[in-house]
Amino acid sequence: MKASVENLGPILESAIIESLNIYESNNDGSFLGDLYFRYDEDAKFSIYDDMENLLNEIVLQEDQTAIFHTLRQILQKLEQAHFFDKEYISKPFTISLIDEEFITIEELIFIDDDTLKLEGDLWSSLDKELDDFLKNLMK
Repeated sequence: MKASVENLGPILESAIIESLNIYESNNDGSFLGDLYFRYDEDAKFSIYDDMENLLNEIVLQEDQTAIFHTLRQILQKLEQAHFFDKEYISKPFTISLIDEEFITIEELIFIDDDTLKLEGDLWSSLDKELDDFLKNLMK
């Protein structure tokens, strides 16, 4: 399957959903704790389960940056829709980009019912909030 920029989002979303459906249909009662994405030099986008079994593979002729940006949007959308709240998905659940040796390059999403993982520069906004609080306190 080849993708273009216009339909990259729906193709990636469909591949992720299809991969989890494949895992569910082949599930022997085990739990899925991680999902791995790999984009190689042959323009293949592959999705693996946490046992390194290939679930799905598609060909994408797009810039790697566009693919990763689109992936983040799709994963956020799926998480907000509670798509990853399935009985066979254990928490914490991560989806990561990997290299050819299954070494994590970047964690795309982290889902846990009990833990909140903060991204971005927390300290810069916290610093301003503390300054404002102290200024109001001193009045």
